[in-house]
Amino acid sequence: MDQFPEKDFNGYLEGIILADIVQLACLERYESKLEVRGEGYHGTVFFSGGEIVHAEIGPLSGHEAFVEILGCKAGVFSFTPGKPEIQTINVSWNFLLMEATRQIDERNDIQTKEPQPHRLKVVVVDDSRIFSKALVKLFDEELGAKIVGKASNGQEAIKSLELEKPDLVTLDINMPVMSGDVALKHIMIRTPAPVVLMSSFNEKNFPLMMEYLSIGAVDLVEKPKDTESWNIVEKRLGRLVRNISQFSLKNVRRAKKPKPVDHKLPVEGQAERLLLILGGLGALVELQKFITSARQVEALTGLVFLDLYPGVTNHLASYFDEFTIYNPLSLESGVSLLSSQFGITYWHGSWEISKDDTGNVLPIMKKDTGLLDGNKLLRSAAELFGSRLTVVILSGTDLNIQFGLSEVYDKGGKILLQDPDSCLFPDPLADLEEMQLHKAFFDVEKLQDIL
Repeated sequence: MDQFPEKDFNGYLEGIILADIVQLACLERYESKLEVRGEGYHGTVFFSGGEIVHAEIGPLSGHEAFVEILGCKAGVFSFTPGKPEIQTINVSWNFLLMEATRQIDERNDIQTKEPQPHRLKVVVVDDSRIFSKALVKLFDEELGAKIVGKASNGQEAIKSLELEKPDLVTLDINMPVMSGDVALKHIMIRTPAPVVLMSSFNEKNFPLMMEYLSIGAVDLVEKPKDTESWNIVEKRLGRLVRNISQFSLKNVRRAKKPKPVDHKLPVEGQAERLLLILGGLGALVELQKFITSARQVEALTGLVFLDLYPGVTNHLASYFDEFTIYNPLSLESGVSLLSSQFGITYWHGSWEISKDDTGNVLPIMKKDTGLLDGNKLLRSAAELFGSRLTVVILSGTDLNIQFGLSEVYDKGGKILLQDPDSCLFPDPLADLEEMQLHKAFFDVEKLQDIL
């Protein structure tokens, strides 16, 4: 008599992780069943084609049964050929295993004496294992967030989101199997979540990233290449993590794909009017709606200060240039602006608006440290332009600008606030509303009519 049967394997589970046995069964890709027996229980997991297709234990079946079986501490297991009569599990085994592990961990957490603080749930979507691993470490160790899912393509991402319902998703735009835009559309329709685009900034990728913003993504970040850029990414993602609980995803609306313009306004003459635009989280897509539909206003120049990833402004100006009659450029300190030009930069430093020797608008950054000094910027613009100044404040502008806005109001300037009901990050604008200095609320797509 053979000591070991040819088709069966029996073992005693003690100090062995059952999850590893499940993974091994999936990798075998045969139709088989795993039976786990212990004191007071008997559970069965069926495998077919490398996936978990059914589980049952007592009155439970499907996902719930699998969680109960995986949570068994010790017992006897056996593998035998087996085909289930029904299929109750329709998700990838790795996501199922991750979800079951998470639920078991949550049960264990409930048994601790002190409740654990809520940690932001994040799903990372990227086909680079090295980058995903580094990003997981950043969220876990530096930002206090919990990675609840990793996916290497769009299809895996959709399944992971349906299981996890995360608070934040990072999405690479270049992936196999399913393109990033298709994945993003599915996410925004089926499992809406704030999505941050992470990719390299170049002539090919950047226009795609702007299109994805129009579909529903909330921000874009360049993939880091060295320690310095990782520090920048950490600060950017940290800002999102701190504010994401205040986001209003129902206000995220798709933008129309812009069309190239057939003519440009000439860059000439002194600007007699100044349009100053301030925007925080969620403002980039709103700016795109406005600047690509803007019509000519005589002798107007513009300054745009947005809460952006620092390396984006050159790419942004180049992208907008194709779709607006105005002439966007990356704002540089000490470089004068003429009529029809729009200088764009991110929130940083202490800026003042003055005029050069010939009377042209001259933005000067006094100090390149810390967050944008909004009060100084607004005061200098109000002093120079008075009633010929219009200040437009977009979603998420949580700068300290109360004193500066009061100066604009006192000098006869016009203050316009985006309607909070159309903002991704509405709370800061609701606070500014209480000052009662604004001339009107506006919908970005109708801003041109007010101007």
